[in-house]
Amino acid sequence: METNRFETFYDAVLAIVITILVLKIPQPSGPEWGAFLSNSLNLVTYFIVFLSIINIWFSNQNLFQHIDNINNKSLIAYGFAIFLFSLFPYFASWLSLNVYSLAAETIFGLLILFANLSHILAIVVLFGANKSSEKLKELNIKKINFIIPLLIILIGFVLSYTIYTPGIYVASLFSVLLSIIYNRKQGKEIKDTERFEALIDAIIAIIITIIVLEIPTALNGSLASLLELKLEFLAYIISFIVCFNVWNFTYNLFAIVNKINYKSIWSIASALFFLSLVPYLTTYVAMNFNDFVPQCLYGLNFMIINICSIIATFELKKIDSSNEFLQTAFKNYNNYILNIIFTIIFIIIGYLYYPPIIIISCLLSILITWIFMIKKINILLKLIK
Repeated sequence: METNRFETFYDAVLAIVITILVLKIPQPSGPEWGAFLSNSLNLVTYFIVFLSIINIWFSNQNLFQHIDNINNKSLIAYGFAIFLFSLFPYFASWLSLNVYSLAAETIFGLLILFANLSHILAIVVLFGANKSSEKLKELNIKKINFIIPLLIILIGFVLSYTIYTPGIYVASLFSVLLSIIYNRKQGKEIKDTERFEALIDAIIAIIITIIVLEIPTALNGSLASLLELKLEFLAYIISFIVCFNVWNFTYNLFAIVNKINYKSIWSIASALFFLSLVPYLTTYVAMNFNDFVPQCLYGLNFMIINICSIIATFELKKIDSSNEFLQTAFKNYNNYILNIIFTIIFIIIGYLYYPPIIIISCLLSILITWIFMIKKINILLKLIK
């Protein structure tokens, strides 16, 4: 069986798992820093799962570059892995609410452990089905790269059952960070960017649609009841434009990019992580539209997305220095820097005078970005001519 359709299905499942995790994060009890920070365990758990899934996706993507077909045994192994991935939203949410529960820690740890084991099993089956493949031999995958992260998780079990209940939770974080470091050593330049582009498109598309699920239903069929939700719809419109702007950025970027590497993938993945928090923050803002803390968090998240965009373009320019279009289109980072400065100024104004100006400033920043983008497109058109 050719791998293209399976890769699309596999990536779609991972994209959905990543994004619906946000729906499991409960809203803070109020518009104060303390109320938001009380949800920190939910956010850290989501971060751990996000890292795990992106790391597994990268490993799988790197592997599938070297094979053309998969057999039924491989499909069964990957099917079991996908089943385990699909359970992450439920059990990650359960653990976040019961981080000192030994049962919750154990189930989450077993899920992480078996998800990694199933991924390893799938790799072993693929290698067994492609013994004669010279491409696979080029990967030079070492067993220790899988064994040590698994041992760390097992150490977490020992800690949880002896001296520190959240030991599995902490060990899972260290395990995935170590796996990322190992994968970085395997990471080479990737000339086929289509699969990564498809993953980006899927994640952003799902983020945009789940924001709507967070808008409450009008109390009745009257226009007045619908107008009562005007702030929720305003927040959604701005968030939609924020998400669409990120998609537009990646579209224009990959239109001229010839290759990517490990650093550029993770910088864009980092932007997607913070973008995936937009549904959560949009609801927080809509529920507390005139309060500073929700508005400030939305602005900070917007700034971080811009910083990740700068890092991504910097890495791509560095690995593809001969790409004249890329170097010209992203000659400097003025528009992103202006966005960041612009947002900081309006966070200060929001703190002193009117908090809602912060989310509005994000919209104004995007309009500025589009003006810069139009100018860059005109420059590129002149180069082509």
